[in-house]
Parts: sequence; C-alpha cells; structure tokens
Amino acid sequence: MLQFNKSEATNRNAVYLDTVNTGSGYYDTLKIQYSQSYDNSNGTFDVTATSIPTQYRNWLVIENTGSVVPTPSGQYDVKVFTATDVIIPAIWGQLATAWTNEPDTWSTVGETVTTLADLLYSDRAYISGSNEVSITQYLSPNENGTYTTYNG
Repeated sequence: MLQFNKSEATNRNAVYLDTVNTGSGYYDTLKIQYSQSYDNSNGTFDVTATSIPTQYRNWLVIENTGSVVPTPSGQYDVKVFTATDVIIPAIWGQLATAWTNEPDTWSTVGETVTTLADLLYSDRAYISGSNEVSITQYLSPNENGTYTTYNG
C-alpha cells in the first residue's frame, strides 16, 4: 500500500515492477491516476522517478510534492502510468491567437495534451494529512432545531 501525506512537503514511495524497461527516458514522465473508494472522486497528479529500475533491480522510487495529493480522505485506488505529450493540431478559425500574431508555423501550432501511456503499477494508497474536518451547521428558522454534518 502506498502512502501519501498532503501536509508533507515531499512524499516518497517505492513500487516493485513486474516488468522493467531499460530504455533511455522511459521513466521521465510519470503520472498517478487515483480514484477515491468512498465517493469515486478521481484525478491525476505528476510524480518524479528518483531511482529507476535496472535489469538487476525492479524497484522504482517515486516522489511528489504534498500539494498535488488529493484532499486527505482515506483509501484510494492508484495506478502509476508513463505519460507522453501529444500535440493536437489547431483547427482553422478556432485558434485563440490571431494568425498575424502567431509566431509559429501552422504545422507546429496546437495544444499539447499529456496522455497516459503504459500502466506500470496499481495498488491501494492511503492519503493522510490535515485532520481538520469541515463542519456545516444548519439552523431551522422556525423550529429552533439544529443538526451538524461532518465531512471528512
């Protein structure tokens, strides 16, 4: 199980890969895709490989800043992917920049989108951090009854 802490400046985890790729630059761009088990909230965040696997050792050490971790709320399903940048070509007439102000040639104009490529690892993760709970109090105007809900 991986562990991430939103309150920490740096999070570090080691994952054991069944298959190792020794190609140059293969582990340069990594992303974690997460899905919260309780409410199915999901997203991705970037991680950096600080120690890449070799033909003799299958451990990949990843690191990320705590600020990119989702709100601390328990257990998540996580997947570690390699990622690639894909340039989506611009569509004539829909380009935000006026053509006369565009410094690039038409063949290089477009939007760069990062896509998930190879699945390297999947596991459960526990996200921790601030234990502050958001509290909402509701007061009925005509009955003087109150109730409190806790989200966290």
